[in-house]
Amino acid sequence: MSIRIRYIASTPFSFRKEQATTKFAATYPCPTPYAVKVALVIGAIRAGLSPEEFVKKLRKLKIQVHPWGEGVINTHMVKHYEVPRSDGGSKNLPTGYFSSTIVFREFLYFDGGVDLYIPTNELKWLQAALPGINCFGKQGSFFSLLSIEKATPPEGGIAFIGSDFKPSASWDSVSNFQGNKNKPREEVRFSVNMNTLAGGQNYIHLSFGS
Repeated sequence: MSIRIRYIASTPFSFRKEQATTKFAATYPCPTPYAVKVALVIGAIRAGLSPEEFVKKLRKLKIQVHPWGEGVINTHMVKHYEVPRSDGGSKNLPTGYFSSTIVFREFLYFDGGVDLYIPTNELKWLQAALPGINCFGKQGSFFSLLSIEKATPPEGGIAFIGSDFKPSASWDSVSNFQGNKNKPREEVRFSVNMNTLAGGQNYIHLSFGS
């Protein structure tokens, strides 16, 4: 038995693989453990906790991330604003300039959201940070805390390769505010129990096991 921390989605979700080198990369069906831990650090800061001390505990925490409910993955071509890359003549542009480009993006439209499963003895020090989470990742995928209760984590499913904190991760390396280029992440496997309910040329309707 574990503690299940349930978040309900309030916008479409999009989170592509960290290793992706193309904007055509597919979305994960849920955030990676690394993305969840970064969101928890932000929640801790909003709760007035010390990020340095919080990361020391968080880097050791085993979190099982899993979507709940149902969802439809759909594809879109969207207008996206970003800092021009060095090969695009950005040297002649003012600091902070954003240019527009049309990109492919996969979105997961949740009728549900994301569950975080943690050991029961880890809830006490984490609890203050949980309401401060409102997104996972940087693509504007917003969530709200729905419930905290004991539950059995799902088993089996389809394996994905994502990332988690390294055992040596620190606040300075996670925040990168000091210009540290050593990424505090390592590759991990996580599984999602899901079934395809329907599909077509441009969409997949999924049901997530719980």
